[in-house]
Amino acid sequence: MKKIVYPTDGSETAKEALKVVVDLARQERSEVIVAGAADLGTVEEIKDTVMEGMIKDASKGFVTEATDYLEKEGIHARGIVEMGRPNEVIVNSANSEGASMIVMGTHRRTGLARAIIRSVTDRVIRHARQPVVLVPAKVED
Repeated sequence: MKKIVYPTDGSETAKEALKVVVDLARQERSEVIVAGAADLGTVEEIKDTVMEGMIKDASKGFVTEATDYLEKEGIHARGIVEMGRPNEVIVNSANSEGASMIVMGTHRRTGLARAIIRSVTDRVIRHARQPVVLVPAKVED
């Protein structure tokens, strides 16, 4: 069975990508691995604190919400939450799961904002072995 890795952070952009995941999973008869990253950033002081637990719980909540939605749509899904930088969690999950693709939302940042933030998406594209399907944020008219 093919596998799709779908990373989520609970954002509206991620929810847009979930719609594409449903369509692709049905077409390809794929299992979906919903990946969440509990990222503490570079702040060592919050490890093993209440804040760390809150970050993990939030990520678990986003993953559970997406997994439940996929199951209701008749798609076999399972969730994973790992500590770490989102791009590393996504790429490592795709590799360890033997995924055939990664489907993720992307914000439409350009110019200075993109240079400063250096997006998770950019890093995933550079390091993933699998094709990466990017779903842009919904544009309001």
